[in-house]
Amino acid sequence: MKEMMEAANAGEPPGEASMPSYPRLRAPIAIGGITARNRMMMTTHGPRLSQTRYLRYLEDRAKGGVGMAGFNLGPLGVMQFPFGPGTPYPAYSGDMDLVAPHPLTAEGRAFYDAMIPTARSWGEAVAAHGVVRVAQLYHPGAAQHSDTFQPVVAASPIADDYERHNPHALTGEEIGDLTQAFGLCARRAVEARYEVIELHSAHGYLPQQFLSPLLNHRDDSYGGGLPQRMRFLLDLVAAARDATGGEVPVGVRLTGPEPEGGLTLDDIVAVAQALEAAGAAYVSLSGGTYAGLYRGAGLPYVAPAFVKPGPNVPVSAAVKAAVSIPVMVSGAITTLDQAEAILEAEQADVVGMVRALMADPRLIEKGLAGHGERTRPCIGGNECHYGRPVACAVNPATGREAAMELHPAPRAKRVLIVGAGPAGIECALNASARGHHVTLADRSGALGGFLDVLARTSEQARYGQYLDYASAALADTDVTLRLGVEVDADWVREMSPDALVLATGARWRTGLAGGAIDAASALADPARVGRRVVVAGGLDDHLPPLVVADYLARQGREVILLTEAPMAGQALESASLYMLLKRLSLAGVEIRPTTGAGALTGRSLAVRNSLTNVPGVIENVDTLVVVDGRAPNDGLAAELRGLVPELHLIGDALSPRRMLHATLDGARLGALTL
Repeated sequence: MKEMMEAANAGEPPGEASMPSYPRLRAPIAIGGITARNRMMMTTHGPRLSQTRYLRYLEDRAKGGVGMAGFNLGPLGVMQFPFGPGTPYPAYSGDMDLVAPHPLTAEGRAFYDAMIPTARSWGEAVAAHGVVRVAQLYHPGAAQHSDTFQPVVAASPIADDYERHNPHALTGEEIGDLTQAFGLCARRAVEARYEVIELHSAHGYLPQQFLSPLLNHRDDSYGGGLPQRMRFLLDLVAAARDATGGEVPVGVRLTGPEPEGGLTLDDIVAVAQALEAAGAAYVSLSGGTYAGLYRGAGLPYVAPAFVKPGPNVPVSAAVKAAVSIPVMVSGAITTLDQAEAILEAEQADVVGMVRALMADPRLIEKGLAGHGERTRPCIGGNECHYGRPVACAVNPATGREAAMELHPAPRAKRVLIVGAGPAGIECALNASARGHHVTLADRSGALGGFLDVLARTSEQARYGQYLDYASAALADTDVTLRLGVEVDADWVREMSPDALVLATGARWRTGLAGGAIDAASALADPARVGRRVVVAGGLDDHLPPLVVADYLARQGREVILLTEAPMAGQALESASLYMLLKRLSLAGVEIRPTTGAGALTGRSLAVRNSLTNVPGVIENVDTLVVVDGRAPNDGLAAELRGLVPELHLIGDALSPRRMLHATLDGARLGALTL
């Protein structure tokens, strides 16, 4: 039992490891005078966790084997740099609407110096496990994601494509002050015991805004040709090196090529060569912007599953061929096989990951020990990349590591879980690991519930990879799997469980008379759908209407997508949303906002404007697919309540939501309640 508990908490099966692999990944690498134990880096990101939870999040990934880890240390006097009127609030606490102390004043220096111990604790969480600490310094410029009630700034008064703030163009004096603030921030990072400094000039942030001819229209010494546009970035490198005595490696994160009229691949190579000449210790390539909206929906830097793996690798390969300093690359690299292939082809020297380590903090450890097939896969659904605390659809413990630790159950129970979708799967895995005797049953002959359908139809996420993992993980437990069983009250009574868990999902309702079918039926059996189809999204402003419309369009149908919201998918994470809308547009899908569907009579569909209730009609409709309106499939609950000692509902059977919620419901019940 102890061995199984330890393996479950570590996210890996018990048993013998196979022969070690990935020789290039496991090789140490020197960055300036610092040596990392392997070629894997957890690149900088913001999980938005409390201090206690963040430290545990970091520790688990450090234990999992990363060689380097990046941290956002911009708050040590760069990101809050105040522009515009206002007096610093004496008890400034970081509230977004308060004016921060100017980092070049005595008050500001003292204020930001006082933040060093907190930043030091982040690095210490990984240093204790042999990980090199990288302090990333950045200023978002016009790409600032929140309103501080002060003006955003940029190289030129050109709004960011996603945030659309109108920026203040920095004066020469302000550029000089900001450069000095970067140097002070680098000094604080070294005082916080970080071993490497990284300057962020990608993702549409301020240094990239200076580099880009799309965004820099200045006519002074910071604008014009590429040498002039590079000046700000080269000044930052010099400031960071001077502030740290030239003893600490200073690297730069660079963007990839921009759309027509922007930075070219040749430009990126030239910038990398100039950085090497200026003393930069490495360059790191990461393309795209927050939403990838530069002159058309392109590459978002947090790429959804639609993007092919490693979109920045051709850029890193070109840069590596032109410089002698180490080259890193990140972006949609989710497996050690991909990373090893990049290193073997000499397209980079270090590979960065984030989302794959959210999905499985032990990814590297498992792979290097020969257990790679037991890795929880990143499926690219981008649920993790929201303006909220980090969350992962395939790993409910992400960001909740301490709370979700598994401990032996006080008493082993007979647990019957009905429904083998993601909620039932995660509940079964955790309950079994804690010592319960678990039976997982489902009427279908396959694992996954509705995910099984999505794995065959949706390209928005790699659901099939999660189901492959789940099948292997369940095979390593004592869970009794009963597929193809129609569970009813008599079957439950015969099983006589101590605890009954209903993970029976949701049922789809059309709610409309005449010729309407639900989304599940349309995806599972597209032969039921005619040539001209209307997908009625109703008030569902997330993935389902978009995914259904996308699939039917790829099946050759002529699709009209209705949404009662002002915009289809408006609650969806932006990178996925814009790529999906682009796909639909290219496929000829007509999207009608603020439009609700009524009854389909013959081939005439009644519609209404959801704002004014003005009626209308769409003619020549063969099929109406209704996506909105799921209800819990909880019929067994009413029938069996009181007949079993414990009854629990999880996932869509409790409340129809998304995979993210279903896996968390199941994991919490299995780990904490049963």
